Amino acid sequence: DYCLADRSDRFAPLVGRLAHFAIFQHALSDAQVLQLYDASGQARAVKREPGYLVMGVREKAKPVDCKIHINGDGVKLGPVVTRGFLTAYQRAQPDSRAQTDSADSHSTAYDPNDFTLDAKQSGRLQLAAWLTHPDHPQTARVMVNRVWMHLFGQPIVATPDDFGVYGARPTHPQLLDHLADQFVHDGWSIKRLIRRLVLTRSYQLDSRANDDLINADPENIYQARHSRRRLDAETLRDSMLSATGSLDTRPGNGSAIEQINQLINWPPGEATDLHRDSNQRSIYLCMLRHAPPPDLAAFDLPDATAITGRRNETTLPTQALFLLNSPFVVQQSEQLASTLLSAPTRQKNDSPPGEITDVLRADRERVREAFERTLLREPSEAEMRAALAHVQDVKSTIRGQQRESHRTELRAWASLCQALLTTNEFRYID
Repeated sequence: DYCLADRSDRFAPLVGRLAHFAIFQHALSDAQVLQLYDASGQARAVKREPGYLVMGVREKAKPVDCKIHINGDGVKLGPVVTRGFLTAYQRAQPDSRAQTDSADSHSTAYDPNDFTLDAKQSGRLQLAAWLTHPDHPQTARVMVNRVWMHLFGQPIVATPDDFGVYGARPTHPQLLDHLADQFVHDGWSIKRLIRRLVLTRSYQLDSRANDDLINADPENIYQARHSRRRLDAETLRDSMLSATGSLDTRPGNGSAIEQINQLINWPPGEATDLHRDSNQRSIYLCMLRHAPPPDLAAFDLPDATAITGRRNETTLPTQALFLLNSPFVVQQSEQLASTLLSAPTRQKNDSPPGEITDVLRADRERVREAFERTLLREPSEAEMRAALAHVQDVKSTIRGQQRESHRTELRAWASLCQALLTTNEFRYID
């Protein structure tokens, strides 16, 4: 039966006596629905979903200046500081060593006094104009440096959070200035900046190099090769979900705090109740400052209470233990194994000469599929033999322990899938 009052499409549900008795043996067409609306006298309203509430900022009727918080303490207040801009940039000429031959380089003086604040306004609009001024000495350079760091593995300025006196000097100052100029002239387009960088020869270099280049530049400061990089915590989790076919790319529906209807001002440890099993992208996970998601915490997830422009990259025993024993990794391995066992095998005549049974041919196809899903390539013959031997060894071990036989096949292939998901080839970008 189909009830018109419960329709979830673009028509609003009917109300009144007609809606209560509008039960039919089949779904109605749009034309029939419109006839019922005409008969009921109800307007053909379009069903509207309630919008989401988001946090916003609204200026006060009379903006006021704030006092200094001594040592960051909200109770210890110092003198009032009027709203304004950083005077450290006042009439600061660019470093002559960072000048380029281009006539469009940052060669003009930068004077914050050119920007004035209206006492009746908060100054947020003027602050945005000050930050995005074409002659601002840092905004474009800082952004370019961060994009370069994410693409090449290491930034031009080794301290992306500190471009000041105590920060590192740029390894290629003229390159940084040139890219900053182009970034501003392209309308601050990050997409054009990324396209410009990935099309360079430096980005397309192989991470492998001869011993002479490695000895001459072990830190790869001069970009003679591509820096080998490990996937960060969020990318590693999303890559596992994508390889196993479990990744849900749809945005999250609301927040975990709203759905559970609980507060987050709990002692550390108790707020982990907000974390729920999810196959959505890591960007949609519930990120609490004092309780990060357990699936991300092992791989150098930055402190949510501080600004971290460049993450640490450590190698700890806890990371190996996570890849071996984490319920998330085990579940994804079993998911991939279940997919391999349920998928129909493809006929491919690449088997070695000799008599091959149908079972062995199917196992070879599963190994090939597992490599293509995780490592994006086909296995070599040596890897094929090693993978098949591993599956048989695990089967023998499980049968020797007299475990349940119906899960023997699944657990054996899950062991192989877990081994592939934890390889360096899967977790590193060459």
